[in-house]
Amino acid sequence: MSDDRIDGLRQALAVSPENHALRLLLAETLLAAERPEEALAEYDALLAAEALPPDALLEAGRTAAEVGRIDRAATYADRAAAAGVEGVAELRAAIDATLGLDGTIRLVRQGPDQEDGSSSPLELESDPRTTFRDVGGLEDVKKTINRTIVLPYQRPDLYERYGRRAGGGILLYGPPGCGKTLLARATAGECGLPFSNVRIEEILDPYFGISERNLHEAFVQARQFAPCVLFLDELDAIGFARRKHVGSAGRPLVDQVLQELDAIGSDNEGILVLAATNAPWDLDEALKRPGRFDRLVFVPPPDRAAREEILTLHLGERPNEGIDVQSLAKRTPLFSGADLRAVVERAVDAVIDEALDSGGDPPLAQRHFEHALRQFRPSTLEWLATARNYVEFANQGGRYDEVSRYLVSKEAKARKD
Repeated sequence: MSDDRIDGLRQALAVSPENHALRLLLAETLLAAERPEEALAEYDALLAAEALPPDALLEAGRTAAEVGRIDRAATYADRAAAAGVEGVAELRAAIDATLGLDGTIRLVRQGPDQEDGSSSPLELESDPRTTFRDVGGLEDVKKTINRTIVLPYQRPDLYERYGRRAGGGILLYGPPGCGKTLLARATAGECGLPFSNVRIEEILDPYFGISERNLHEAFVQARQFAPCVLFLDELDAIGFARRKHVGSAGRPLVDQVLQELDAIGSDNEGILVLAATNAPWDLDEALKRPGRFDRLVFVPPPDRAAREEILTLHLGERPNEGIDVQSLAKRTPLFSGADLRAVVERAVDAVIDEALDSGGDPPLAQRHFEHALRQFRPSTLEWLATARNYVEFANQGGRYDEVSRYLVSKEAKARKD
């Protein structure tokens, strides 16, 4: 019944999106249905519209804390305190309790002149345990990151001896779901440094000037906690080419990115900066100049050996019998790591359906994967088709030679097979 009610409320909101009472009812219904992430999205929309009743602030804050969005929970706590709502102390206690989980430090800083209650979060994973050993395949990529990021940090004497200037950032690019974020996290683990994943939803804000301030605050906080690895995910969302912008929209944010990377008026010593994008061709050219993201590293779909390792990892301790992982790896060319995880999950769905029908508990078997593979195509195909166009028509400087070599090798293998 709750799903039908939720669907009905969503349909009504689609017709009347400014009906704040209806949106609040939807948020409360989602909470009752134990769907806190979706409820928080509705609370955030009400907060942005300044239509969240004071008595709902605490519930929204508790929901944010429950799903780990400490930045949002703190914002709701501040608003509740300003409105004189009782119970703020309990909410702050819940926030403090969440801060101690999973070895993660979540910081929320209020700018000195911020009067709108917006905040810029920086999450630092203070005990990074992921290293390159946890990344299947991608040996050339790991070698480049090691030489450009890890070694200059671990062996500054070696670089000084040969007059090699350390610096510049690495931009990881490639199809979605192929491990760019995992590589960045593993880089922090190799260096033994805290890792901060600056997600785009924590930067972008519809209010004028707030996105730039959020980005600046993320760098300010990173400087305070240096040395650390700062990872800018989906860089194209904040560094979209200024020449492609309509009017002046988005230009100030690109300028802010450049200013932070150049450390104008500040010092980025000890901050190892990495970024990732699915669309490097959409980035402003100034971001790719020396001293900024001057190393573009292609992260391709996993090769056969890596696919075998990924499938084995996702099988984990699930009960299974007679699964030919080597055969599955051979039959899944161009599948991303995320695709392979989805194949395993669909196979698990198939065995659960079988268990419900039979009343038993059959192990995961090859037939379940055969069923899953019939439903699935690699998600990388669209990206590779787009990349081919850029390789053929916009690669005069050789920037996408890695992609070109990859495509040629795959075509040669397809002809051979």
